[in-house]
Amino acid sequence: MPKIENMMVAGVLENYLIRQEFEDEMEKLLAKNGVKGIKSHMVLPPKNEMMEGELKQRIKESPLDAVLVVRPKEARQESEEVVTSSVWMPPPGYYAFWPYWTTAYTEVATSSYTENYTVVRCEFNPYYVKDEKLIWSGETDTVYSKDFEKLAKSYAKSIVNQMKKDKVIGKK
Repeated sequence: MPKIENMMVAGVLENYLIRQEFEDEMEKLLAKNGVKGIKSHMVLPPKNEMMEGELKQRIKESPLDAVLVVRPKEARQESEEVVTSSVWMPPPGYYAFWPYWTTAYTEVATSSYTENYTVVRCEFNPYYVKDEKLIWSGETDTVYSKDFEKLAKSYAKSIVNQMKKDKVIGKK
C-alpha cells in the first residue's frame, strides 16, 4: 500500500450542493488521519469544460499521491413498518385457565405506520497517481436525506472509517 499524504476527493454527483458538502467533510476527516484532502470542486472545472488529456496532465503534474473517486451506483426504495404502540388486551375468558391458555398470545393490538425511504449505494475508489492503478475499492449504503450536510457527513465518515480500518490512510 503506497503512503498517501495528498489525496484529491472527486465526488461524481449531479447535485453540486451534496458534492460540495461531501468534499468539504472529506477534507476535514482526512486531515484528522494525516492526509491532506484536496476538494475537486475547488481545483477542477466542470467535466464538460476540460478534455480528458488536460485533466490527466494536471493531475500528473500536481503533488497528489492519489485521487479518490466517489460515485453513486444505484438508488432503491425501501419501506419499514414503524410500531408506535403495542398493547396486550386480555381475552374475554381471562380469569378461567382454559379459555385464557388458548387465546393468551393472540390478543395484541398495535398501532403503526409505514415509512418509505431511498437508499443510495455509492462506490469509492482511490487511484495512485504515479501508475494510475486502483489502490483499494469500497461501497456503502446510506439513507438519502434532503439535509445535504447530514448526508455528506454520513458518507464521508463511513468512507474514512473504512479506509482507516483497511489501512489505506492513517499514520504509517
